[in-house]
Amino acid sequence: MPEESSFAPYVVPTVVAVSVFLLAALVHFTAKKNSSIKRLGEILRTGSFLDSTVLSITIGILLINSGIQNYLFAPGVALGESFPHMIFRFAQIVIGTGLVVGTFTRLCTIGIIALFAGGFFFFPPLEMLDYIVFMGVGFFLFLVHRDVLSFSFFFQPLEKKGFLDKYRKHALPILRFITGIGLVFISINHNIIDPEPAIKFLQERPILNISHSVLVLNAGIFGALLGTLLAFGFIPRFVSTIIAIGLVFVVIVGGPSFLPIAVPYFAIAYIVITGNQFEEREIKEKL
Repeated sequence: MPEESSFAPYVVPTVVAVSVFLLAALVHFTAKKNSSIKRLGEILRTGSFLDSTVLSITIGILLINSGIQNYLFAPGVALGESFPHMIFRFAQIVIGTGLVVGTFTRLCTIGIIALFAGGFFFFPPLEMLDYIVFMGVGFFLFLVHRDVLSFSFFFQPLEKKGFLDKYRKHALPILRFITGIGLVFISINHNIIDPEPAIKFLQERPILNISHSVLVLNAGIFGALLGTLLAFGFIPRFVSTIIAIGLVFVVIVGGPSFLPIAVPYFAIAYIVITGNQFEEREIKEKL
């Protein structure tokens, strides 16, 4: 876990992700009472520039900072000085820069998936599974994201053959499923199977006058339940809202060092809550 002094680079993506999330929630609950806000709500729900770009830039900034600070993905998997670890570090910076700038985005998403898969050859598998959400992000952005400065001519044949349009409607369910499975794994592995680190962590930050072991166990059960609901698409907007609120609480209790862990889930929650234009496109095609 990074030291408290290392959280500064993550403030900007966190503020952006949380601000967009709160704006989307505001629009959702007030759209029916105001025509101009209703129009803004339509833009939020159908604007791919908001949906995928928020996630792309957020993940890009995280990858850049993780590479600079010698971590793989969000801080947790430490990188050493060996040649393979240097490759991981350099690749994250290059891929993150491509996502932020908006060039070769689809190649970058393949790079994200390759980083996750390659990590299993150099790091403990259970440690890598904590970051399976990045694989979901990779698949999602590959299917839906349109580069701001598009040089991804490698994939033009797929566009012409309609491959991406055919499978684009599955992007959000894939993202929900992988994110949900990731939450289930983290909750069971870190709160139920091996709760000692979490209990020790809470003992250093007393917040409630209840048993820390009971709190950790219940958090694990609740997290696994939310992950299951999200994975299989049951009330996904409500579940995503609860997850986002829970992450705010985790960051408040755990401190800024938990920001890198929470940021990807905030961005994903925003996409799920706004509904995403790909679901609406599928509905329009059926009408």
